[in-house]
Amino acid sequence: MAPLVERFPSRCPRGHRLGIRRMLVGWDNQCDPPQRIWVCLRCNAVMHRHDYSWPE
Repeated sequence: MAPLVERFPSRCPRGHRLGIRRMLVGWDNQCDPPQRIWVCLRCNAVMHRHDYSWPE
C-alpha cells in the first residue's frame, strides 16, 4: 500500500516559497464542505483547496 502524501502549493500568490517552517496547514470549517487551507507565514496569504480528495 502506498503512503498517503498531501500535495500543497509550492508558492503563495505573492511568490513566497512554501514548505517546512514556511506555512501553516489547517481546515476552513466555515465552508461547506470544509476545505484544506495553507497560510504563508511571511505574508499571511491564505490558499484554499476546493477539490481536496478524501482518502478512501
